[in-house]
Amino acid sequence: MNNPDPYRIAYERERQARLLAEQLLNDKTRSLYDNCIQLESTVKELRTTQQQLIQSEKMASIGQLAAGVAHEINNPIGYSISNLSMLSEYFDSFLMLDELMIAHLPSLASQDIAQAYQQLREQEDIDYIKGDIKSMLAETDKGLNRVKEIVSNLNKVSHSGTFEKEPCDINALIDESLKVVWNELKYCLTVSKHFKPLPKVYCHPGEINQVLLNLFINAAHATKDKGVLDISTGIVKKEGKGYLTIEISDHGVGIPQDIINKIFDPFFTTKPIGVGTGLGLSVSFGIIEKHEGKLEVTSQENEGTTFTIYLPY
Repeated sequence: MNNPDPYRIAYERERQARLLAEQLLNDKTRSLYDNCIQLESTVKELRTTQQQLIQSEKMASIGQLAAGVAHEINNPIGYSISNLSMLSEYFDSFLMLDELMIAHLPSLASQDIAQAYQQLREQEDIDYIKGDIKSMLAETDKGLNRVKEIVSNLNKVSHSGTFEKEPCDINALIDESLKVVWNELKYCLTVSKHFKPLPKVYCHPGEINQVLLNLFINAAHATKDKGVLDISTGIVKKEGKGYLTIEISDHGVGIPQDIINKIFDPFFTTKPIGVGTGLGLSVSFGIIEKHEGKLEVTSQENEGTTFTIYLPY
């Protein structure tokens, strides 16, 4: 009986071990590949969810402003319509005058026509009408253009925007956001602006507008009595990089130190139920971070809060 060849046995064992290792490696590689595909899909879903969350929070902010914006639009529309109604009556007076002149020209002497014409002018107060028409038309034009401006600014802020960044004037973006939220601010805050000339920065303007809206509304809610909202812009060097800065300071109730580290957490809010979603600052923080910037806060209770936005340029 032949004895088994120890070399062949060793070789066979090594071959089996190598096949097993290759099988395990293939299984691990396949599993890793599947995990990578799943992770990539999850990242895409998260990005989509993030965009939806940002837009949802934006529309929640717009919803809070809807009543105020409707009021702002209603006023200029109201006096514009009223003015147009009055202008229609004025025009009727001119028509009556014209009809009188035409009807009596063939039959009346010049003096009679002049007296009738003068009497009707006094009756219809033509001198006052002539002076008032120009101012009414100017007021109507101003009112309708105000409506156009309000709607335009609201569209800019509520629009979801594109994925491409574009060069933007930060000072102009601040002014746009203030116009949209003005009805929320004007009863509780006086705005003090300290703008410095800034280079244009590449950003998503709709998203930056959303951040500004959130911070302005928070400042209004933090102010119990008539206060001042200070808005400053400038340029600084931070950690060896150049940043445009936006400082937004109120003189409101401030943020307690035991919760200041939580204010950027999703769904954290100190506002009453139904007033805030708890997403405004979290979404704002994410937007600025996506722009490779920073959003920082300092606050003292009963003295006020300052949010500082850093945008690289």
